[in-house]
Amino acid sequence: MTEPTYEQKLAAEAELWGRDAVEKAQAVPPDWRYHRHLRHNVIYHTADIDAFLEQVKPGMTALELGCGSGWLTLAMAQRGAAATGLDISEQALIVARTYYESIRESVSGSAAFDVADLNNVSLPANHYDVIAVKGTLHHLMNMAHVIDEMHKALKPGGLLWVSDSHGEETLSTTLVASGLMFVLPTVVSYRDKISGLIRFGTKAPSRIKASIEAEGLSPFEGAGREHDWLKLIEARFDIEQRIPAPAVTGYITHQVRLPDGVALPLLRALHMVDRLFVRAKVLRSTGLILYARKR
Repeated sequence: MTEPTYEQKLAAEAELWGRDAVEKAQAVPPDWRYHRHLRHNVIYHTADIDAFLEQVKPGMTALELGCGSGWLTLAMAQRGAAATGLDISEQALIVARTYYESIRESVSGSAAFDVADLNNVSLPANHYDVIAVKGTLHHLMNMAHVIDEMHKALKPGGLLWVSDSHGEETLSTTLVASGLMFVLPTVVSYRDKISGLIRFGTKAPSRIKASIEAEGLSPFEGAGREHDWLKLIEARFDIEQRIPAPAVTGYITHQVRLPDGVALPLLRALHMVDRLFVRAKVLRSTGLILYARKR
């Protein structure tokens, strides 16, 4: 079978995330004021994203790479910034533009959304006060180029904020996630869990690892894992904060099938224990939030 060309993979990537943006926008508007209350955000992202948005001030110029339906770009505009979001999917950007136009009069800043292949992106020099990249770097093949472009595009002292995965999941993290998946009620029935355990035996954790890393989710899923984006950023920027995420809570939050009244207290408790284990280096988290400044 012929390997798809780069252009074919790019088109498939755009179609996938465009469809995802449309489906999600039908359930929840692409607006952080609504997204912040979703279960996985309440448990895993809301506090960190709110802390980042506190760094965005009126009059700033801001850029998001891999903006999808545009909710984070819009949130920066709602903070008073002139914000631009770049993404490979025109369909996702139509969702972003349509929603922005519907609330434009209430936005104190401005938002623009443009199509771009981030592997080959070209950014204006010394233009942005803030660049945000959430869950995007691990999809990119041309990592050094992207980081060079972000460095070029930031003003001196400008902020680079990254929230992404770094490295591969460890065996200990995979085993803990596997145990929790087996014990807790999830999107997979107990019958199917037992059947899978019998079928795959000792190989079952490797399947959980692939699931945590979203292996095969998209044509470029994990394409950037072989590139150490953290090392590349450290070489060009001054690092202000490294904030490790919990090791398993993010994955489990998406899998648990329980009403919010039960799930939220359970997941909050897991989140606290998970963070303690990461700090004690009992577990290693691949999730990382990075604050860096252009020198």
